[in-house]
This record gives sequence, C-alpha cells and structure tokens, in this order.
Amino acid sequence: MADVVIYGPSPSTYVRTARLACAEKGIAHVLEPVDLGSEAHAKLHPFRKIPAMRHGNFVLFESGAIGRYIDRAFPGQALQPKDVKDLARMDQWMSAISDYCYQAMIREIVIQRMLVPMRGGKTDEAMVKAAWPKVEYQLSVLEQTLGQQAYLAGGALSLADLTLSPILFYVKMQPEGGPLLARHKGVSAWFDRMAARPSFGATMPEFPKAA
Repeated sequence: MADVVIYGPSPSTYVRTARLACAEKGIAHVLEPVDLGSEAHAKLHPFRKIPAMRHGNFVLFESGAIGRYIDRAFPGQALQPKDVKDLARMDQWMSAISDYCYQAMIREIVIQRMLVPMRGGKTDEAMVKAAWPKVEYQLSVLEQTLGQQAYLAGGALSLADLTLSPILFYVKMQPEGGPLLARHKGVSAWFDRMAARPSFGATMPEFPKAA
C-alpha cells in the first residue's frame, strides 16, 4: 500500500503537479479528497489551500515544496537539475508560472469557463476576453525558451514542466486556446511531448457533474 497521500481534488492543477511528480518518480500514491475550508483541512494546510501531502507521519503543504521533497526523498528520475544555473531557471519558471500564468490562464479563464458554470453561476465573459491577450503574451515569453530547448530548465524534464503542463491542459480545452497554442510552435510541441508521457495519462482529472 502506498504511504504517500496527496490531498485535494484531482482537477486542481497544483494537485496534479504533485501527482505528476509521484508518477514521474514511479511512486505509488493515494489521492484523498479534503473538505475544503474545514478544520481537518487546516491541520493539513494552515492556509486551507491545496495540495497537501502526507508521507508516513510527515505532512507538507504547497506543490513546489511537495515536488522538491518527492524528488529528494525517493530514487528514480531526477526532477531537479544538478547544474546550479539550470536549477535557478527551474525555480524562476516555477515562480513565474504560479505568479503570472496561473492568474490569467486559470483564475481568469478556466475557472470562469468551467468551474463557475459547474457551481450554477454565469461566466464573466468580459473577464475571459480581457485575459486572452495576457495569455498570448505569456505564451510568447514561454516560446522564447521552448522554441530553443526541450524543457523549461534545459535539456531534461523538471518540476517546472510539471507545474506548467496541467495549466496548459486546460488552456488547450478552450475554443480560443487550441489555435493560440498552435501559433506558438515550440510551446505546442513541448505540450505534445508532455501529454504523451505516461504520467500525464495516469493523472487525468475527474470532473464533478455540473450543478
């Protein structure tokens, strides 16, 4: 039985990042739901966010910390570069993806288009429309790197790629997203490589039914 437990809903990009790290390392894990905002949730994550992880008696929160821990704690494919400059680039991209890409791509587009209707609300299409130019710019920045090298931190897969790929999975699902991604050939080819990895198929999200 797996002794690594990831807490959170499978559609969350950050939960999927943690699960991808497990899958890439070849570690069996259990995905456990959590009652968001509850006291039980607070015991796992004091800020009541997701994901959290339990490994034996050790509890950890935040996807970046979880990914780094999984990489250091278990044998298998390295998910962090050994070269100090490549490692710094990985950290740079993980921060940039969380600070900039997540806001526009997920909060302003995907949540509005997918989660709000599931909860019985109405999509704010003005917000969505205003977000697409931000996404186009972000993809152009990513293209400068992925048009020149295989992965965000250099020639090998890293936690940065596991942070971005679940986000672009949702972007590509949008009517505007597929064509926009296709215009950024390096990013598009990178995403196709990521989507073809066994870890990606093994961590596909399960969506709740609409309200």
